[in-house]
Amino acid sequence: MTKIKTEKQYKAACARVEELLKVVTNEISADDKDFLELDLISDLVEDYEEEHL
Repeated sequence: MTKIKTEKQYKAACARVEELLKVVTNEISADDKDFLELDLISDLVEDYEEEHL
């Protein structure tokens, strides 16, 4: 799996998470492409924050 390596990538990932949170609801399927993207990017952001913040 890839990793967020720079602050610029981190900020872009956080911005994408914010966009996805507007469309992903509790009723959305776990197989939905937006849900999957949100899940993956959130994990990357979390890993970056644990390491750098």
